This record gives sequence, structure tokens and C-alpha cells, in this order.
Amino acid sequence: MKLRWSFLLFQLPLWCANTTVLFQPTSLSVGPFPANALTVQTATQQTGLQVSLPLPPGCTVLSTAAQCINTQLLNQLDGFSLNPRIMVCFSGLVDITTLRKGISITALEPGGRSIGINQVIFDPAGMCAYAKPDEVLDQQTQYLLMVTSDVTDANGKKLKASQDYRDCVDEVRSVYCAALSKALSAVKSNHDNTSAGENATQIANKSSNGDGVGDVIAASLFTTLSATSWLERAHAQINSGAIPGAGQLYGPLSTFDLTVIKSITWMPQTGVPGLSLDQTLPLDVLTGVERIAFGLVLSPLYLNTSGPQAGTISTIPTNAPISIPSTVVPVSFHLFLPASNSSLGKIPVIIYGHGLGDSQFGAPTFAASTWAQKGFATLAIEITGHGFGPLSTTQVTTNSGNVIVPTPGRGIQFSPTAPIGSSDGCILPNAIATRDCSRQSAVDLFAMVAAIKATGGLGLNLDPSRIYYAGQSFGAFYGTLFEALEPSVAAGALNSGGGTQVEVARLSPIARQLGTVYLASSTPPLLNVPPAPSQAYFHDAFNDEYVFRGQTITDNIPGALAIQAAFEQADWLGMLGDPLSYAVHLKTAPLAGMAPKRILAQFALGDLEVPNPTESAFVRAGGFRPATWLLRTDLAAGIDPRLLGLTQPGVPFPIYPHRFLSNPTLFDPLSPSLETAIAIAAQKQIADFFASGLIQDPNQYLPGSFSGQGLFERPVLLPDDLNFLQIQP
Repeated sequence: MKLRWSFLLFQLPLWCANTTVLFQPTSLSVGPFPANALTVQTATQQTGLQVSLPLPPGCTVLSTAAQCINTQLLNQLDGFSLNPRIMVCFSGLVDITTLRKGISITALEPGGRSIGINQVIFDPAGMCAYAKPDEVLDQQTQYLLMVTSDVTDANGKKLKASQDYRDCVDEVRSVYCAALSKALSAVKSNHDNTSAGENATQIANKSSNGDGVGDVIAASLFTTLSATSWLERAHAQINSGAIPGAGQLYGPLSTFDLTVIKSITWMPQTGVPGLSLDQTLPLDVLTGVERIAFGLVLSPLYLNTSGPQAGTISTIPTNAPISIPSTVVPVSFHLFLPASNSSLGKIPVIIYGHGLGDSQFGAPTFAASTWAQKGFATLAIEITGHGFGPLSTTQVTTNSGNVIVPTPGRGIQFSPTAPIGSSDGCILPNAIATRDCSRQSAVDLFAMVAAIKATGGLGLNLDPSRIYYAGQSFGAFYGTLFEALEPSVAAGALNSGGGTQVEVARLSPIARQLGTVYLASSTPPLLNVPPAPSQAYFHDAFNDEYVFRGQTITDNIPGALAIQAAFEQADWLGMLGDPLSYAVHLKTAPLAGMAPKRILAQFALGDLEVPNPTESAFVRAGGFRPATWLLRTDLAAGIDPRLLGLTQPGVPFPIYPHRFLSNPTLFDPLSPSLETAIAIAAQKQIADFFASGLIQDPNQYLPGSFSGQGLFERPVLLPDDLNFLQIQP
């Protein structure tokens, strides 16, 4: 007996040396995360759950620090992000090359697939691994995050389950543990009933080693939030007649034959006496356009207009009805109408969604000619936060004199002494950013479509059965939301769209300042680069050390993980209005009452404003790869290097290639003719796609000496890293 005890005591240190996966699901610093242990049950939410994160130390309901406000906002949601930051912590160092093999996510549904992890970063100080799902998750779905013994320690030894995990799944010591244990059994059962094919649930039943179900050594159960619920209900309100005036025209349209127009001058209200930003529209670029019409449509305003929540849409439980808005606002729009060969022929219409900082009088003007010559009308509205002040007007000078047309802007003046900015009221300097601007803009488009249908074509011979949508940049962002919910629009072209919106801001050299403002609002500020900014890869105030797809790295930048955590909070909050949340519902998984949409995606290599990794993520999330065409900017710049130096007044950075579809420089005689050729080719591809339902090779539209250059291609591999910054002629 004495010999036996001696043997056990000798073995104990070796057993203790086994590295385990830590398991404290109610802890944000231990995990695994996400976990439903950080929620409470409630019947007021569609998922039956509500997030219940602990407030950070020192936070109260009155705190203004970003991390305090974010936590309170997250605790209003009914689940976790569709693009969550996975966290798994260990009792010792691990071989980071084994993390992607040993960690996966499985949906708790029949035939649930295995979703791997990607973009892995390991923190050797805290001994935690962070990662993103290999694909965007489905909304309102239960997932099982599983860690298997395929993860090994730094010496190549397989990890073991911790006693905390064993006690949870075997002893069922809480409601969460009971649910987790049941989920593990369901995964095992699902695998047992699978007779063919590689199924994710095999992870839970590879072999029996006494560590739970199969070789799973840790797990967490979590539920994703309801991303589309609010917008679905808003769409229903607009189309049910529940909101007085919504979707109706506000006054008659003002229509002019182009032949009698001498000039059109947009006169935006700047908010500062004596400051004029008047713009005269170039009529000579409107070949094929016969008439121009101006009008106003009433749209319900869901945005809060005052108090600390100004600019946001209130988050309400997803099982509760949304309140009827007390305000409808006149939204300005205008149309470029083509020549009609028959008074009986209905005119198909392309709604153009303009980009961030643009206006209804910008990019749409420079696509209207191509589309008019193809028989399409072009319609543009003034989206939330754009068009400057509400007193903006447009002067149309005709052979008979001047006509002043009201074209109210949607911008907000934040200071009585500062002018209204081109996007003031759309971008909030916090974690919400453009989320609710996107949702309100989608609402405005719902109202516009409702008006076209209710009037049988606005009295302009438009065809309500042939409404299409083309969105560029931010127009592709809110356009994805619009397309996912609007059944009267059967097809869309999404140009230079990306996601998530937080990733766009974080990766774009142009939008990084927004990230700086956001990080500075934390207490203490999360800015980790000293005054010599050469240490940061964007040469600014922070280095977030994010990893790109296909990479696994070890953290070595002080403060980077805290920055990542802050961005991930914003990413989670943004899911309610992010294109990545809605992209899957366009073709792959249409929402209730919706048919699959015909979608064309276009973007360009080397995009600085919506960087390629985010555009690739968008294409991947929507399953758009077969319908995607990539402009090879490197090949185009090899023909004419001047493309990379294109600028535009008021824009302090190169505008190419992000704005290749439509921009005022296209018809500037001093601009490269290749810029115009590329734009018209992309515009013709869109028009022919809408007309025929077929996606044509845009290279066929390149004229003259550019013919046969092959500047557009279907990408075999999506550009997922920062190599886009290296584009050179």
C-alpha cells in the first residue's frame, strides 16, 4: 500500500503539468467566449435571451466612457454578433499552429456544418487565443464553440479538459451547463445519424478519451442576435399604411425638358452666412436624357433627433412592436428620364444609391447618360445626413426664366459657427457610427419604392414592375439592407461595397481618423502609438495588430488587444445595420416573403476607401463570387499611370480606383480617357444585366485602343490582405 501511494505522488506533478482549456463561461477574461452564460432568459426577445454583460469596473449608468456606454448598449441585444470575436484561454502556452485545427463552431441544427476559425492571434501573456469565424454566422441561431485535443501545448502534447468543464457538462451545475451538456449530446447524436460526407459534428465524436463527448475538451453554447428584425418591421409599417403620409409624394413633381434648360445649379444650405457651395450640373454629360424631374417623398423618421441618443435608432426588444414614428420628413429626389419611343412604353428605373459624403447631384449624374441610352431612368434620393441643410434648393434656369425647386438636405449643423459637413448627421463619433444612418437610408428607399408603386410610376411613365438598384460604396452598404427587404426590386448592382463597416473604417487609410476619435473616447484612451507614429503601419495614433485571413500570429504590440476588443464591441453593435449581416439574405437565404435576388458585384484592386479585404468579405458573405467582377487597377495603371493620381476638389486623397463607376472627373477633358472607358464599361455591364438578367463580360465594352485589354476579371482568389496598398503603375 505504501508503494502504491508513493507511485501516485510521483505521478501527480506530471498530471498537473498538462495544459488545459480554462473554463469560466461567465467571465469575459477567461471564457470560452461567446457564451449564453452571459445572457438572461426573456420572452421579450425573439431568441428568448438578452445579453447581460457585467459593466466594466468603475462604470455606472451615467458613465460617458466608450466601454461603459457600449456595454449598456450591448445589453439591449438578443444575442451575440454574427461575426464574433472568439476567445479561448489556456493554463499554459500552446502551439499556435494547432489552433485552427482544434477550434470550430457548429450550428445546432440538423446537418449543422463545421465552421472553422480564421484570423487567429495568440496572447502569450494572458495565454488566450482570439479569432474570427471563417464565415459570417446566421442570425437567431444556436452555435456550439468546441475545442478539441487537436490543440497541443508548446511541447506538442495534447491538451486536457479542465475539472471546471467536466463538472459543468457532467454534473450539470447550472441552467447554462444543462443547456451546454444537451447541445453536446445533440451534436454527437447528429453525427451518429449522419451516414455520408464530412460533417462538423464529427469533431464531437472522433474518439473517446474520457474528456466528455468524443475528444472535445472545452465548449461554449451561444446564440446569435436578430440582425434584420427591426428593419423587417419598419418595412412592414411603411407598406401597411400604418404611418400617415409615409411613401406618398409631398406636392407635385417639377419636370423640365432638357432642351429648354440653360443651367441647373444646386444651392446647398451651408449654415454659415456668406459661405456658398453652389454647384452647376454639367448638362453636356446627359446625352440620351430627355427630361429631368424633381420631387419630394415622405419618409418616416426613426432616428432620435435630440438628447444623448440623437442620430441613433432606439433598440427595443425584438418581440415588441416598434412605435409608429411621429414624424415623416420630405426626402428630396430627382430623375433623369430617357427619350421614349412610345407613349405607351413603360420606362424601367435604376435607383442610384450614392456614397458617403456625396449627394444626389454627384455620382448619379455621371451614370445617367449611359443608362438613358440603354432606356433606363436614373433616380437618386438625398440620404440621411447628406445634402447639407434643410433649406437647400436647386435653381433651374430655362428659356422662360428661373425656377427654384426645393431640394432639402438631410445634414445636421453641429455648431452654429461651423458649416454643415457633407455627411454630418450620418456618421456618429461612437460605436454606432453609420449603423443607423444605413438603416434609415434603407427606410427612405422603401418609401421611395412605395411612392413609385402607389402612383403607378410617379406620373412619369415609370414601370413599377421594373425597379432596379445600383449602389456605389456606402450606397452598396445601405443598398444591401434595402435589397434584402424590398420585394419590388428584383435585381441589384453593388459596386465597391464591403463589410463590416467597422472593418472598413479600421482598414481604410482615409477613415482611420474615425477610429482614433472612437478609441480616444475610452477611459483611459486606447491610443498605443507614441508621438513618433512611424511605429504604426498606418502612421497614426494606434496599432491594432489585426491579422488577415489565413494568418495566425502571436501578439507583440502593447495595447493592441484592448484596441481590438473596443473595435469588436462596435462590430457587434453594428450587426443590426451591417451589409455583412444582410448579404446572405439577397441570394442564399432570402428572408420570409422574399425571393432570391439577381446580384452583380463590382470592385477594384487597390481600393483605398473600402479596402479589398472588406470587399472580399462582403462577396464571400453573400455568396456573390460567381457574380463578381474585379477591375485590375494594376493593369489599368500600367496603361495610364495618371489614373492613380486622380483627385477631386474637396477630397484630400486619390479617388481612384474606389470611384471608378461614376465620378465628376469622368468627363473632364483633362482626365485620362481610360477612366471614362472603364466607367462606361462598368455602367453598361449594369444596364445589360438589369435588361437581360445575364452578367456580361465588361471588357467587351472597352472602346478603341483599350479593346481587348482584359482590365476586368472574375477573381479566382479574393484579395484579403494589405497588398492592395502596394498597387503601382
